[in-house]
Amino acid sequence: MLTVYATTIIQAMTLPKYAIKYHPKSMGSIEAATLGLVVAGLVSVALIILAARSLLSGAPESQLAPSITGESIPQAAPIQTIEQVLESVQVYVSSEEYSPAVTILKAAISKYPLDADLRFALVDLYMLTQSFPLAYEQIVAAIEQTEGVDAKAQFTAGTLANTIDQPEMAMVHYQAAMRGDLNNADYPLYLANIQFKLNKLEEAKASLAIAARLAPDRAMVWATWAKISLRQNKLALAQQHIEKVRKLEPHVPAWTILEANIQKRSGNPERAIELLSALPQDALNDAESMRLLAESFGMIGRPGDAASRMVDFATLNRDNAQAAFDAAIWLERADQRGDAVLWGRRARDLGHTRAQGWLDSLTD
Repeated sequence: MLTVYATTIIQAMTLPKYAIKYHPKSMGSIEAATLGLVVAGLVSVALIILAARSLLSGAPESQLAPSITGESIPQAAPIQTIEQVLESVQVYVSSEEYSPAVTILKAAISKYPLDADLRFALVDLYMLTQSFPLAYEQIVAAIEQTEGVDAKAQFTAGTLANTIDQPEMAMVHYQAAMRGDLNNADYPLYLANIQFKLNKLEEAKASLAIAARLAPDRAMVWATWAKISLRQNKLALAQQHIEKVRKLEPHVPAWTILEANIQKRSGNPERAIELLSALPQDALNDAESMRLLAESFGMIGRPGDAASRMVDFATLNRDNAQAAFDAAIWLERADQRGDAVLWGRRARDLGHTRAQGWLDSLTD
């Protein structure tokens, strides 16, 4: 349960304690746009510190040590101790010296291991420094020490779990967030994307139905439904959903790429090429979209164009073994055997596991 001090601080904030600003990618795969969650926008540590500055008397860091290194170990940190900890953390965070700030919070937690507020502060600091596995470990411990269901904390935990590639745990946390708050569309929406990732398509559609009721004009809801329909090969339905998405957000490259994929799968590669070619070049600097464009060129008998685009992409991404291998494949299909071998060797040297076998097959 939150201490009186923490509650006062939270009420003074302009953003909730566990708020995360998401920055979906405007290019590349829809998966990246929905689940490649960038958690660097978390600001609750800074907000706590700013609010603390107006409430504290300015205890210097030198006064911190006696408060967290004595022999007595209470179950929860006194309000004054939390003030001292946050004031000390502020000194370092304000100058972007995060390591000593982490050390202070860890020492406080060692002294008061049952204090959830200190752990939440450390979660925020770990997220600020993109130490996501450590942040997840701490938020799980904090949630266990918090009475009731803290929906925002569960949502943050779900985001962290997905970020560190634990989608099953992310699903558990998002479900808990939904139980804690039935009116936030983010919770069923992100749950649906995790369920899609785990190929639980019917469960994902049920979650999307809830999200659509709460936020009928949210493009991400209908984009996720389009992805599900595409995976289930319900192409007409996928097209209906993506048309709604494009009306809601007509200038998002990720939705254009998704529609191009639907068009290619529906046997309309020319339309897919038209959609992709209209995108700005930086929006096409993505493996998924480039592969989609190459396959569309291949479907209309233009492997040379596919090879040219893949070579350009591989040249821009010279350390990408898969890009080099894709370039080699399309060059060979375009009867450019010499260049294909060169790119195949590059893919092999970059560590692509299939490249040597493919090179050997050219001499058979």
